[in-house]
Amino acid sequence: MCTNFALVKTSGVVSLAARLSVDPNAFIYSENFMPGSAISIVTGTEGGHVVRPATWWLYLQQTDQGMRPHKQYFSVNTNHLKVPKKPEFRYRRCIVPATAFVESQDGKRPHLLEPADGSALAFGGLYKEWFDKVSGETVWSTSIITLAGIKPLENIHRKSVPMWLPEDVYEAWLSPEVTDPGEIEYLLEPALRADLRATPIDRAGKKNPTGEPFYVSAEMRGV
Repeated sequence: MCTNFALVKTSGVVSLAARLSVDPNAFIYSENFMPGSAISIVTGTEGGHVVRPATWWLYLQQTDQGMRPHKQYFSVNTNHLKVPKKPEFRYRRCIVPATAFVESQDGKRPHLLEPADGSALAFGGLYKEWFDKVSGETVWSTSIITLAGIKPLENIHRKSVPMWLPEDVYEAWLSPEVTDPGEIEYLLEPALRADLRATPIDRAGKKNPTGEPFYVSAEMRGV
């Protein structure tokens, strides 16, 4: 997965928030989330689901200005091969809401990908809690899990695809009571959950179209 995604307030996002029983107005919105950005994650607690602000960079370090992304660990994504061994997979799973994401092939020919039906994306992520000695507050950080490349996207980005959770697993994914990796490891198999609209763009940050959009069918499944 490339390092840029968007979350804009749409009817699809409102529907996702309703499904998660959270307030869509609590989300941080932007058309240009980059590594280190403050984004929104949804976590599970004994009392229900909670929207939290999080730094999109899993490993942080303490500085005189507060907790900041750790420069020695580029950790916006967590590869699926490393996920089962991480304690966060047992106890610190989250959902990262999005409406679109950018992929490119070897850093070239970027495409903006978004569900063709206008629904929102629920990316599977991991998160950490930190105590910031400067502010005296708890802060959160997160990464998006990346899965093996998938055939429908091989001409856009062959290496990997973000974990896109199906609606019927939201509860289990966020539940603090699900601590056995065996119950959820099947989600580490890549799949498209809906048709995607792919638009060639100039750059991830600008997202200016450079060609006509086309559609990637979810019916073409598998690695």
